[in-house]
Amino acid sequence: MGSTVTRDLGLTFAGGGNRALYQLGLMRRWRDQLLPRVAGVAGVSAGACMLTVMLSEREEQVRTFFAARRGGVRRNLDWTAPLRREPIAPHGSIYRDTLLHAYEGGGFERVKRAPFPVLMLAAEIPRPLPSALGTFVGFGAYQLEKSVRPGLVHPTFGRQLGFRPFVFDARECESAEELAALVLASSATPPFTPLGRFRGRTLIDGGVIDNNPAFVTEQIAGVRRNIIVMTRPYPESRTGLQGRRLYIAPSRRPPADCWDYRRDAPVDDNLALGEADAPSHGDAIERLLAERG
Repeated sequence: MGSTVTRDLGLTFAGGGNRALYQLGLMRRWRDQLLPRVAGVAGVSAGACMLTVMLSEREEQVRTFFAARRGGVRRNLDWTAPLRREPIAPHGSIYRDTLLHAYEGGGFERVKRAPFPVLMLAAEIPRPLPSALGTFVGFGAYQLEKSVRPGLVHPTFGRQLGFRPFVFDARECESAEELAALVLASSATPPFTPLGRFRGRTLIDGGVIDNNPAFVTEQIAGVRRNIIVMTRPYPESRTGLQGRRLYIAPSRRPPADCWDYRRDAPVDDNLALGEADAPSHGDAIERLLAERG
């Protein structure tokens, strides 16, 4: 008789804009081995996007579409655009169109059929603050904490200021458009993308709460170990096996920056970096999976 595989693994995908393509590259190598062990996944911002792209099984179609959709973009910010009644940044519409393309051809239904929770993290602005001010405060606190605590993996300033996590299972979305709205809310980073709107809530990028949201994955019943795939290099002391968590970070900074949507941005190089790094994490992944209980 064959042995059954226990689903006790969590996968956590960090945010990071284009840098999150590293996660798809890594999973090209590890997907078949890891997914049968998965009890639940969680993502934030672009990490949430990458989870849905992976589960849609339309990665190549999305890669081709994203490249074509960016074909006319020469600048990431165009300060003359408001004179033409256009957004300063083209990212919001490109991002949404790319998500909707991922969910075509049965992609949305495959996400819905995932045999485990697919949790997305966004942030709710403290109630006394207007949306614009709250957004400024939230992202300002996030950047400040990164500068004063270099190498920090799990930020705390956002929660201390009253920002609250909003977590939603992508499988509960009722349409491809609603799933796209959820991912966009998790990724809401003005001026690149607009404020998130989801089921009556105004939301911003969940990285304000935690850009490596292992805590979300570990709320899922059955998760006993957790692989956190980050999107930028961290000090060695912060990566590798840390108890029942394995932190995986790129070996170098991914070539394409977070919000570089120009037509010649080297986004495919981020994917290639994940593929190139994948073998180097094999021993650590095997040790994590071999841990008892």
